[in-house]
Amino acid sequence: MFSLGLRWILVALLAASGLLVVGIGLARWQAQATLQVDLPVPIDTIAMPLDEHGVGSQVIAPAGLTVRLTPYPPRAGQPATLTLVVVERASGSLMDVQPHLVVSEWAQPEGRRFAAVRRAVGDYVFSGLFFPQPGRWQLRLAIDFGDGRPYRTLVLVEAK
Repeated sequence: MFSLGLRWILVALLAASGLLVVGIGLARWQAQATLQVDLPVPIDTIAMPLDEHGVGSQVIAPAGLTVRLTPYPPRAGQPATLTLVVVERASGSLMDVQPHLVVSEWAQPEGRRFAAVRRAVGDYVFSGLFFPQPGRWQLRLAIDFGDGRPYRTLVLVEAK
Protein backbone atom coordinates (compact mmCIF):
# COMPACT_ATOMS: atom_id res chain seq x y z
CA MET A 1 0.00 0.00 0.00
CA PHE A 2 2.84 2.35 0.93
CA SER A 3 4.71 1.74 -2.36
CA LEU A 4 1.52 2.39 -4.39
CA GLY A 5 1.08 5.78 -2.71
CA LEU A 6 4.76 6.57 -3.27
CA ARG A 7 4.42 5.74 -6.97
CA TRP A 8 1.51 8.15 -7.36
CA ILE A 9 3.47 10.88 -5.61
CA LEU A 10 6.43 10.30 -7.95
CA VAL A 11 4.14 10.37 -11.00
CA ALA A 12 2.59 13.62 -9.78
CA LEU A 13 6.03 15.17 -9.19
CA LEU A 14 7.21 14.15 -12.66
CA ALA A 15 4.07 15.62 -14.25
CA ALA A 16 4.50 18.86 -12.30
CA SER A 17 8.17 19.07 -13.35
CA GLY A 18 7.20 18.60 -16.99
CA LEU A 19 4.59 21.34 -16.76
CA LEU A 20 7.12 23.63 -15.11
CA VAL A 21 9.63 23.10 -17.94
CA VAL A 22 6.93 23.76 -20.55
CA GLY A 23 5.85 26.91 -18.66
CA ILE A 24 9.41 28.26 -18.52
CA GLY A 25 9.86 27.59 -22.24
CA LEU A 26 6.61 29.39 -23.10
CA ALA A 27 7.52 32.35 -20.88
CA ARG A 28 10.90 32.72 -22.63
CA TRP A 29 9.29 32.45 -26.05
CA GLN A 30 6.69 35.08 -25.14
CA ALA A 31 9.37 37.43 -23.80
CA GLN A 32 11.18 37.29 -27.16
CA ALA A 33 8.07 37.83 -29.28
CA THR A 34 7.62 41.32 -30.74
CA LEU A 35 4.60 43.21 -29.59
CA GLN A 36 2.47 44.78 -32.30
CA VAL A 37 0.11 47.45 -31.02
CA ASP A 38 -2.72 48.78 -33.15
CA LEU A 39 -3.50 52.39 -32.32
CA PRO A 40 -6.91 53.90 -33.01
CA VAL A 41 -5.12 56.82 -34.73
CA PRO A 42 -2.02 56.83 -36.93
CA ILE A 43 1.11 57.25 -34.81
CA ASP A 44 2.39 60.10 -36.98
CA THR A 45 -0.64 62.22 -36.01
CA ILE A 46 0.36 62.21 -32.32
CA ALA A 47 4.08 62.78 -32.93
CA MET A 48 5.85 66.14 -32.91
CA PRO A 49 6.34 67.05 -36.58
CA LEU A 50 9.63 68.50 -37.84
CA ASP A 51 9.76 71.20 -40.51
CA GLU A 52 12.12 71.23 -43.51
CA HIS A 53 14.94 72.44 -41.23
CA GLY A 54 14.48 69.63 -38.68
CA VAL A 55 12.82 71.90 -36.10
CA GLY A 56 9.67 70.97 -34.18
CA SER A 57 7.84 72.49 -31.24
CA GLN A 58 5.12 71.56 -28.81
CA VAL A 59 3.39 73.48 -26.03
CA ILE A 60 2.33 71.65 -22.90
CA ALA A 61 0.99 72.87 -19.56
CA PRO A 62 4.27 73.80 -17.85
CA ALA A 63 6.49 74.61 -20.84
CA GLY A 64 7.12 75.10 -24.49
CA LEU A 65 9.38 72.47 -26.05
CA THR A 66 11.51 72.97 -29.15
CA VAL A 67 13.72 70.32 -30.75
CA ARG A 68 16.14 70.50 -33.64
CA LEU A 69 17.65 67.49 -35.40
CA THR A 70 20.86 68.06 -37.35
CA PRO A 71 21.62 67.10 -40.00
CA TYR A 72 18.12 67.02 -41.41
CA PRO A 73 17.07 64.85 -43.08
CA PRO A 74 19.29 62.46 -41.13
CA ARG A 75 21.80 60.23 -42.89
CA ALA A 76 22.18 56.62 -41.84
CA GLY A 77 25.55 55.66 -40.41
CA GLN A 78 26.52 59.26 -39.58
CA PRO A 79 26.38 61.06 -36.23
CA ALA A 80 23.41 63.28 -35.51
CA THR A 81 22.52 65.83 -32.85
CA LEU A 82 19.17 66.51 -31.22
CA THR A 83 18.95 69.82 -29.37
CA LEU A 84 16.14 70.39 -26.84
CA VAL A 85 15.07 73.78 -25.45
CA VAL A 86 12.51 73.88 -22.61
CA VAL A 87 11.00 77.29 -21.83
CA GLU A 88 8.72 77.82 -18.83
CA ARG A 89 5.43 79.25 -20.03
CA ALA A 90 4.76 81.40 -16.96
CA SER A 91 8.12 83.22 -16.82
CA GLY A 92 9.59 82.68 -20.28
CA SER A 93 12.85 81.45 -18.75
CA LEU A 94 14.78 78.30 -19.62
CA MET A 95 13.89 75.39 -17.36
CA ASP A 96 16.19 72.98 -15.55
CA VAL A 97 14.79 69.52 -16.41
CA GLN A 98 16.02 65.94 -16.69
CA PRO A 99 15.57 64.80 -20.32
CA HIS A 100 16.20 61.30 -21.63
CA LEU A 101 16.27 60.10 -25.24
CA VAL A 102 15.58 56.63 -26.61
CA VAL A 103 16.06 55.99 -30.34
CA SER A 104 14.53 52.89 -31.89
CA GLU A 105 13.41 51.55 -35.21
CA TRP A 106 9.82 52.28 -36.21
CA ALA A 107 7.24 50.65 -33.89
CA GLN A 108 9.85 48.94 -31.70
CA PRO A 109 9.30 49.32 -27.95
CA GLU A 110 13.00 49.11 -27.01
CA GLY A 111 15.91 51.15 -28.29
CA ARG A 112 19.24 52.74 -27.52
CA ARG A 113 19.43 55.35 -24.77
CA PHE A 114 21.36 58.59 -25.12
CA ALA A 115 22.37 60.96 -22.34
CA ALA A 116 21.83 64.71 -22.53
CA VAL A 117 24.50 67.33 -21.97
CA ARG A 118 23.26 70.67 -20.69
CA ARG A 119 25.15 73.53 -22.25
CA ALA A 120 25.85 76.88 -20.58
CA VAL A 121 23.20 78.56 -22.76
CA GLY A 122 20.54 76.34 -21.14
CA ASP A 123 19.68 73.89 -23.90
CA TYR A 124 20.17 70.13 -23.85
CA VAL A 125 22.13 68.27 -26.51
CA PHE A 126 21.96 64.58 -27.40
CA SER A 127 24.62 63.37 -29.83
CA GLY A 128 25.54 60.04 -31.33
CA LEU A 129 24.96 57.53 -34.07
CA PHE A 130 21.16 57.56 -33.78
CA PHE A 131 20.45 55.92 -37.14
CA PRO A 132 22.83 53.05 -37.95
CA GLN A 133 20.88 52.06 -41.07
CA PRO A 134 18.40 53.65 -43.47
CA GLY A 135 14.71 53.49 -42.60
CA ARG A 136 12.03 54.92 -40.35
CA TRP A 137 13.04 55.74 -36.78
CA GLN A 138 11.40 57.11 -33.66
CA LEU A 139 13.01 59.40 -31.12
CA ARG A 140 11.25 59.20 -27.76
CA LEU A 141 11.97 62.06 -25.39
CA ALA A 142 11.08 61.79 -21.71
CA ILE A 143 11.33 65.08 -19.84
CA ASP A 144 11.21 65.04 -16.05
CA PHE A 145 9.99 68.36 -14.67
CA GLY A 146 10.69 67.23 -11.11
CA ASP A 147 7.17 66.14 -10.23
CA GLY A 148 7.82 62.41 -10.73
CA ARG A 149 5.66 62.21 -13.87
CA PRO A 150 7.88 62.60 -16.93
CA TYR A 151 6.32 64.09 -20.03
CA ARG A 152 6.89 61.97 -23.13
CA THR A 153 6.96 63.12 -26.71
CA LEU A 154 7.69 61.33 -29.96
CA VAL A 155 9.58 62.48 -33.06
CA LEU A 156 9.40 60.35 -36.21
CA VAL A 157 12.08 60.59 -38.89
CA GLU A 158 13.35 58.67 -41.89
CA ALA A 159 17.10 58.22 -42.28
CA LYS A 160 18.39 58.13 -45.85
